[in-house]
Amino acid sequence: MSDTPSPSNTAPNSTEETTSPAPSGKLDPISRKGTPAHRTRSKREGAGRRQGMPVQAISLSVPASLAAQWKTYSQEVPRSLVDVMLDAVAATRPRLPVLLRAHQAALREKTRPVSDGTFLRTVPQPKRLEDPYVTMPLRLLATNVDVLDAMVHEMAAESRSQLVVVALTAWLADRRAEEQVYEEQLELEVPEDPFDRP
Repeated sequence: MSDTPSPSNTAPNSTEETTSPAPSGKLDPISRKGTPAHRTRSKREGAGRRQGMPVQAISLSVPASLAAQWKTYSQEVPRSLVDVMLDAVAATRPRLPVLLRAHQAALREKTRPVSDGTFLRTVPQPKRLEDPYVTMPLRLLATNVDVLDAMVHEMAAESRSQLVVVALTAWLADRRAEEQVYEEQLELEVPEDPFDRP
């Protein structure tokens, strides 16, 4: 898992720009500056700096299935991936210590060493084999990264990634349960047919 902050991109110097042509099919760094994604990020970072709130790049390692659910929910709401993550962590905070202990116990059970008759062998995590982990690059206010790190320490999580995975898994499950209850209620509310009246 990689929780280390990503290094900031540095603009190439002027000699590199004139002497090295851009690879075919790829935009050079100058061209990328005109893309909507770059403008949005630059605007957000600029606003953060002006308000004394610098933005920090981090990367989280999460199961591919959870990443897909996270992205889908973010598009449906719609809210940014960062806002969905912060909502999940904030909403599950009171029960996060219990959820983390259960998650860690399940991981230990899956990787408990077994004997082959001579040596003890560590069993690979089946979940990781079935559901490979993917990297999610995010940009958060530096103060929010500090809060996440404090929660990792306070709740004895192994990493930011583990904290976010546990929070998002529980929170998205709650959202799905709420949607199912709502759909069931809609099915029960059958409109009255005026021709059925006596």
